[in-house]
Amino acid sequence: MKNQSRRQFIKKLSGAAIAAPMLNLSWAKSVFAADAAKKVVFMYMPDGCIPTRFHPSQTGTSFTLPDQTSELESVRQHCVFPRGLTMYEGGSTHEGGAAKVLTGNNNQSIDYFLSQELGGATPFRGINLGVATNFQSGSDKLTSYRTGNIAISPNDNPINAFETIFAGNTGGGGQTTAQRRTQSILDTNKDDLQRLRNLLGAAEKAKLDEHAQAISEVEARLAAASGGACNTGGFNTGGFSVPNPDYGYPKQIHLDSNFETVAKLQMDIIVRALSCGMTRVASLSFSHAVSPLRVEGLSSSNHDSSHYGTSTSNAANVFSQYKRFYVRQLKYLIEALLNETDTDGNTMLRNTLIVFYSELGDGNRHDHKDMPFILAGNAGGNLVTGRALDYNGDAHSKLLVSIANMMDVNINSFGYTGHGLGGLANL
Repeated sequence: MKNQSRRQFIKKLSGAAIAAPMLNLSWAKSVFAADAAKKVVFMYMPDGCIPTRFHPSQTGTSFTLPDQTSELESVRQHCVFPRGLTMYEGGSTHEGGAAKVLTGNNNQSIDYFLSQELGGATPFRGINLGVATNFQSGSDKLTSYRTGNIAISPNDNPINAFETIFAGNTGGGGQTTAQRRTQSILDTNKDDLQRLRNLLGAAEKAKLDEHAQAISEVEARLAAASGGACNTGGFNTGGFSVPNPDYGYPKQIHLDSNFETVAKLQMDIIVRALSCGMTRVASLSFSHAVSPLRVEGLSSSNHDSSHYGTSTSNAANVFSQYKRFYVRQLKYLIEALLNETDTDGNTMLRNTLIVFYSELGDGNRHDHKDMPFILAGNAGGNLVTGRALDYNGDAHSKLLVSIANMMDVNINSFGYTGHGLGGLANL
């Protein structure tokens, strides 16, 4: 709840009895049911895709998801599938794609830019997490950049990330900062309430009681939205641990066998951080370009399978299984945000925008055409989902503009402008 709203409420409670008739239910609801803050999550998968097996061939609201994105069938109504976007200028292949996919050849990435625009009122302007992103030379293929094109290295350790984001928020009596911030106004000002109540007649008492009940209901909704006021007790129920120090190679957090566990822990951290108001901007990178990840049961690594030859080869089928693996992680995040209630009573997903992306278009050709982007969530009502769109070679930098605009940050360019200014049509 905003401090100004608290002050207004206390002022009303401590006023003279003559002011009591002015108290009304609509005031309480308008103050405490304001629009929730918009959030954005950037989620990276490595080494591109097979465009014909990733993008729907139809446009509009009636379309079929190919096998690489078929894991999203049950949540497709919460997604937008844009195809036909090209990354222009800048370097080619993996490294060049990683450098420009979120920058558009700008001097900073869109996630960092938005963290500076939106993060002034949160403990963390942005959080950058990874899953084996720094393993095997991944640090030279990053996609997030501070101003001046200074690469931002993600935190691959979910235990450390959890402690960094949530530790230090505990004060006296075991309360976290978030708990103190959302403590009931009715409790902290009960004496003022009782004094005012003693001055009122029966009708005014009933009105005040109704007023207090309305606030209590909204506070209960706020507590639910923050997981019980930033209750992090459900984190890491599987007991995943990381040696400290970890002298092994690979480190525990970089083992292929731990990849999906670490991914889910990192996504759980993001959901909780957004829900508790710790940040409004988060990024999560799955591995890195030229990914060495080898999922159990698959015959080759992610990168090796990306050199698949023809789109129907055995290698292409393996590569498609990797794409489905990453898309399943996206589905997990979508469903996790659907299961969280935000401060305005809507799902967290409605108030969040997820941007799923890669550094290449066709993994076999190493090109930057027909890039694999997926958007999910409604960005607070700014994005209509359940659609497939075709941009026929338009610049992906316009998507970056649209992302900022959906977060209510008004810009008309971000990096490359060779195909005009503004965002993408129909987004």
